[in-house]
Amino acid sequence: MVDRRTELSQLRGAFAECVAGRGATVLVTGGLAGGKSTLLQAFADEAAGQGAILLTATGTRLEQGVRMGVVWQLLGCAPLPDGVPEGVAGLIDGDGDGEAADVRAVHDLCGVLLGLAAAAPLVVVVDDLQFVDDATLQVLTTLRRRARAARVMLVLGEWDRPGMARPLAVAELTRAAHVDVRLGPLPESAVARIVAGALEPKAAAMLTPALHALSGGNPALVHALVADFRDLDPGTDRPVPGPAFRRAVLDCLHRWDPDLLRVAGGLAVLGGHAGAELVAELLGMHAALAAQLVDVLSCAAIADGWRLRHPAITATVLGALPPDSAAELHARAAELLDKHGVDAVGVARHLVAADTAPGQWAVRVLRQAAEQVTVDDAALAVKCLDLALRATGDEKDRTALRAALVRIAWRVNPSSGARHLPPLRDALLAGNLAWRDAVPVIRHLLWQGDLGAAMDHLVVASATAGPLDVRTAAELRLTCEWIYGSLRDQVPAEAHALLTAQEKAASANPWVHTALLHRAWARGSAREVVPRAEHVLQGRVGDVPPEVVATALLALDDVDRPERAMRASAALADEATRHGATTGRALLKCVAADTALRRGDLVAARAKATEALGMLTAQSWGVLIGYPLSVLILAETAMGNTEQATALLSRPVPEAMAATTFGARYAHASGHCHLAAGRTLAALEEFERCASWARGRELDVPAAAPWRGDLAQALQRLGRHREARAYATEQLNRARTPGGTRGVGIALRVLASCKDAKDRTVLLNESVRHLERCADRLELARSLAELSRTHQERGQLASARMVLRKVTQLAKVCQAGLLADEVVPAPVQEARTGFDSDAVCATSLSAAERKVAELAAHGHTNREIGRRLYITVSTVEQHLTRVYRKLNVTRRTDLPTELPPAVAETRTRVALSR
Repeated sequence: MVDRRTELSQLRGAFAECVAGRGATVLVTGGLAGGKSTLLQAFADEAAGQGAILLTATGTRLEQGVRMGVVWQLLGCAPLPDGVPEGVAGLIDGDGDGEAADVRAVHDLCGVLLGLAAAAPLVVVVDDLQFVDDATLQVLTTLRRRARAARVMLVLGEWDRPGMARPLAVAELTRAAHVDVRLGPLPESAVARIVAGALEPKAAAMLTPALHALSGGNPALVHALVADFRDLDPGTDRPVPGPAFRRAVLDCLHRWDPDLLRVAGGLAVLGGHAGAELVAELLGMHAALAAQLVDVLSCAAIADGWRLRHPAITATVLGALPPDSAAELHARAAELLDKHGVDAVGVARHLVAADTAPGQWAVRVLRQAAEQVTVDDAALAVKCLDLALRATGDEKDRTALRAALVRIAWRVNPSSGARHLPPLRDALLAGNLAWRDAVPVIRHLLWQGDLGAAMDHLVVASATAGPLDVRTAAELRLTCEWIYGSLRDQVPAEAHALLTAQEKAASANPWVHTALLHRAWARGSAREVVPRAEHVLQGRVGDVPPEVVATALLALDDVDRPERAMRASAALADEATRHGATTGRALLKCVAADTALRRGDLVAARAKATEALGMLTAQSWGVLIGYPLSVLILAETAMGNTEQATALLSRPVPEAMAATTFGARYAHASGHCHLAAGRTLAALEEFERCASWARGRELDVPAAAPWRGDLAQALQRLGRHREARAYATEQLNRARTPGGTRGVGIALRVLASCKDAKDRTVLLNESVRHLERCADRLELARSLAELSRTHQERGQLASARMVLRKVTQLAKVCQAGLLADEVVPAPVQEARTGFDSDAVCATSLSAAERKVAELAAHGHTNREIGRRLYITVSTVEQHLTRVYRKLNVTRRTDLPTELPPAVAETRTRVALSR
């Protein structure tokens, strides 16, 4: 009854006239589930409460053919008086469905009802007039004519059917009603009152606009959405159509003529292409009738013109259709849309939904659609090609379809096209595949670890498919080198020549230079890496293989271009998500996990690596599964979750992975897990396995698996110090490249661990300086922890404590549980009278100096501090100079993260304690 005060007032006014002796007829109309029945019930209760004789009835579709069915309901509400005429009794009890009532008996019955009105006002309420039987309509029409000067009020409820003519008997009854009450959709203010009565004020205010837009003001849909919202998680901040909403929609559709659900189904199937002509042709009905039923749906807020109001309504309607009927409608829709010239993608969606391709025209449409959506919706392209393949008998066409399917399926799930690879390999070896179709077969073999077969197929394709273009050769070379490292001595000479021909090509094609990205990366030359990587990243998702994109991102990060790598990675990941490129998303997620690990963000690294593993099956990952697994093992190990990391080592991996770069990464991660668990010999074995793969390879990138430093750490623990120093020194020399800031910092720490305490400080200070510049908080914390331990060994306890504060803070930020467990606080000097010397110095800081010192201790740059405190960089530097002097420190990393209270505050506390 929310916002129905005006309508209720109209009914009350008509009742007042009835009490005064002037008969009244009120017609209440409203859309499906628009609140009509609720209004009639509320008025009936009021009238009965004021002493009226109340007769109520409701028409139903099932009883529409039962003669006098509604009259039986009316007379059952009040016992008839004694002496009912014989004709009336025969009228009520007689058989003969569909026969017209005897006119004399009808008048006699109306006389009986008018007799009831002599004692008290008589209110006759009949709801759902559209379903009332003809005999009852005859009685009601007669009663209306005879009740104009009697205390009789007829209240008739009817569904609003714009554009649809009423049956003659109904039209005669409702003609020129005294009061015409129309119930429209609820305004937003009314929806707000409904929501306010069911939800908390804050949630109600936030949800009301969305609920009104979603329900269209239909009261039943509003209440259903509120019920669904109450069942959601407490943190949900928007309405989500659920079971109650779906039930309400179906209740609306099933209460009308069966054609209403058919029309709703037609709108749901046709979607944006729906219109009077298409809907009528699809359903085999007259266009005028379809338009009338769409008007009914619009009045009920189920539809908005020729569109269903919300995707949830569309899904509900489609779900209510029997599967065979839905498939038949989609197939028919595809045929109609193709006949009307709709684009291939729109037609193909219906063919896929129907899971049928009825004729060669459908195969043609499916192939066209697959080509059009390859980049934007690879999953749909795969479905189109799979359906076309099942409907095609020509072997040449089947080979072309298989090739296209494998090529596109690679972007969604590499293993989904695996069953088509054997016949494609046969076709390639027979010389029946072009390069465009041969490359996916070769890439699949590379991902599965079969380098030999991939190179054999490459050689065969070069002999039958013509010369290998520069870009394809560059992409294949980068893929091979990313997975297998240097190709020299690993592949046949002919295949090696095909992949490296660009080195001698004098061409302006930028792919000639991009093909050398791995070599530039191994040298650590930012001047060479950046332009080559940028050229790769200029392509769209799907235009460049994801493994080539991953190479470019990691190379940029390794040459100290992390911001650019992260921006490009985020943008490409968003694009891959929009286009449904799951394989690309999985690899980009691995890169994001790897870079998060290199920033010391262990929680993000673990989450992203776990997500990446779940995006593809183990079969789809092939040998590349070693990438997300290695990142996840390293993250779990650093967080102190050694048991979880060890459990990951029991996960099955392909044997062929051992001969790849990802096998080396996996061995590196396994070794560190064993070191953390105290299994030093097992760790040494893993590091030796990594070294065995890397030795002699031209593309040995220390940042990916720094095996020399790994061996140094294991050997140092085993007491083999001379060997450890040799490997650590070699690792440092390898890391000293123009872009090797992070690698140098780590190598310096490893080398320092092989030195005596007196020689260690200089190396560790240099390590800290390098790592402060590369933003790797975890490696910085590890170097600072070593520096703190060194200070402690040398008896420099104040310096040890100062550095340890920074280590503790960084370990907490990184959630590096392993490091936190290893750090041992330096011994604290015995308490003495007065304040600690550091504390005394800290309390002498001014308020401005304290703010600058605290921000600097938490890692903010001078420029960031200036922006936050609204002072110039020069002023920041002056404050820091005074802070260093007062605290007796020389650099930012020595600043304590928590300063003692100011002098005045300290004195107050001391006074209070006394």
